[in-house]
Amino acid sequence: MARVISDAGPLIASGKAGLLSIPRRLFTRISIPDAVWRECQGRAGEDTLRIEEAVREGWLEALPPGAGRIERLPSRLARHLGDGETAALAYALASERALLIVDDRIARRAAEQLGVNYVGTARLLWLAERRAMIDSAADAIANMAACGYRISPKILDDLPRPDG
Repeated sequence: MARVISDAGPLIASGKAGLLSIPRRLFTRISIPDAVWRECQGRAGEDTLRIEEAVREGWLEALPPGAGRIERLPSRLARHLGDGETAALAYALASERALLIVDDRIARRAAEQLGVNYVGTARLLWLAERRAMIDSAADAIANMAACGYRISPKILDDLPRPDG
């Protein structure tokens, strides 16, 4: 089974929109490097409380500083990424079989260049809809947008359309 690693953005957005149960139901465990954990704890809010609860429940694993074999990313890639994206991408790169949950466009490009498998929030919501975990991925994305999360229209356009 692949090790699932998340960047902060998808967790914060899911937490704000009350959709943190989606990644929990899709994956047994999600790991987050220390830099991502710190980013998730950056400000008080419902999202922070929900993420803290997920860590207490044990399905979201906040890795201790220096956990795992974190490789340095090539400087040409790392200079355009934040600490959380850099740590999540480096940890995914160092993991034997990894799936990175990330929405940041530059981080996704870096993942592609490094051969790291990744998935975005929109795709997870689409998958949740296909598995009847939610009624509508489009409604969930609209809910996240109402909470201030931006998802590129191109990403939404690239999602497969429902049968019918």
